[in-house]
Amino acid sequence: LTLSNADILKADEMNFDLLAHPLHHGAISGLDACVRKPLVATCGLDRSVRVWNYVERDVEVVKTFSEECFSISFHPSGLHVLAGFADKLRLMNLLMDDIRTYREFAIKACRECRFSSGGQAFAAVNGNTVQVYSTYTSENLGNLRGHSSKVRSVAWAADDTRIVSAGADGAVYEWTLRDYKRASEYVLKSCSYSCAVTTPDARSIFAAGSDGKLKEIVDSAVAKEFDAGSGAVITQLALSHSGRMLFAGTDAGTVRLYRFPLTGDYAEVRAHAGPVTRLCVTVDDGALLSAGA
Repeated sequence: LTLSNADILKADEMNFDLLAHPLHHGAISGLDACVRKPLVATCGLDRSVRVWNYVERDVEVVKTFSEECFSISFHPSGLHVLAGFADKLRLMNLLMDDIRTYREFAIKACRECRFSSGGQAFAAVNGNTVQVYSTYTSENLGNLRGHSSKVRSVAWAADDTRIVSAGADGAVYEWTLRDYKRASEYVLKSCSYSCAVTTPDARSIFAAGSDGKLKEIVDSAVAKEFDAGSGAVITQLALSHSGRMLFAGTDAGTVRLYRFPLTGDYAEVRAHAGPVTRLCVTVDDGALLSAGA
């Protein structure tokens, strides 16, 4: 094709097709799916937020910011994204071809944020504290204090009455949102937890951390404990919405499917060349999404 013809560079005469998708060019630090649309939002250390359509396998919106982004959460409606940047936590509206900031919160380098199952509230980590805000009024509903070191993971129960948090201090806490008090706790000082998830009925908590073990915690005590095996450390956990499948990502880049009820047996898939940074299951339990460093 001769490029001397000026017409081919006009927007409506665009004769070029994209050869490949514009992927992140750095570690992906956040990943979340919404409920009402087949969309996934990712953010990365390349300072961009991207929205993907996992049915058409295409990227819908790309927006680059001036700050690094450490975490992202997608509102169930698919209309809002919450992202933790180095300078602020931003609640943004997702438009046809743009992502526009709607509200800002003074939380620096928020490494974990999560919308509730119904989307009416969100939890954001501010150092050792988990702060809960109303999505629609931006009012601070309550603060969950108790961790002595950075909180690494936050998970909502399916009915939005409880939050499970895990931290680098070796503590896994369950909080009730009626009075913002601790309902149960399990502390192992020698372990730094990277992820904790809760079953839909909030009876069991699954946690993994630096000690290389996968634990099932029921009523503040370990009910089951399994070695991650082969020197691997589990970095991320994801539970299906049915509560019958548990997925784990490791620092070796593999993704595991654990059998239920837990026996320690798992099937493993080689997925990434670096540690798995995020895992997410779509709302219909039809797809598992994973992101890597």
